[in-house]
Amino acid sequence: MATETRNDGGAENFGSCCEELKQIMAGEDFEPLITVGGDGILYMSVGLIDIEEDEPGMVDHPVFFCPFCGTKVQDPDKVRDMFEKPDAA
Repeated sequence: MATETRNDGGAENFGSCCEELKQIMAGEDFEPLITVGGDGILYMSVGLIDIEEDEPGMVDHPVFFCPFCGTKVQDPDKVRDMFEKPDAA
């Protein structure tokens, strides 16, 4: 699971900044609300949205600082660049 913090968008590993983030991301008994997306960006679920299926969908937002210790985990400009130029990542 996530064990290393990097300060760029598209980071592959997160969680070495503090034990709390590492434990939350490892969540075996629950579905974590802080996860690494398929694009390598760390996301936090911030809400629910109604969709046409049976269950509501999650609204995710990139996390730039650890919510537990405040360590910078991603660079906002690099994450933004990944959204604007997905093929460049």
